Amino acid sequence: MTKIGSIIEARDASYAAVARRAHLQARTVRMLATGETPIDRVAVGTIRRIANALEVPVALLLEDEPVHPGDPSSSRADRLAAAIRDVMWARQAVRYPSPLESGAGDDIADVTPDEFFGGMPTVDARRG
Repeated sequence: MTKIGSIIEARDASYAAVARRAHLQARTVRMLATGETPIDRVAVGTIRRIANALEVPVALLLEDEPVHPGDPSSSRADRLAAAIRDVMWARQAVRYPSPLESGAGDDIADVTPDEFFGGMPTVDARRG
């Protein structure tokens, strides 16, 4: 379930009621609420309409919940994507907790991204 779906459920509303207030089809709202249609594949105007119908800021529907490595409620792909995104675009060093339950013997858990990637050769994106 997506943020839209969670908000609709928390308000005990129906897809049809939200769609009516947003001047959209109920199917559109349902597909966004269930994740069948990813929110990044929808026009900004549609998201604005839904946000207005739910009386929430648009940013609330667009911002991702933080994903933390080792969090079993997120998929492995989501955790890996978040870790890579944080390492590649973080403004400061990100320290992740060890994914090992005991935390013992994990040499990478306390390493900063600069230390981890320090000895790697530069990748030239122009070469493909």
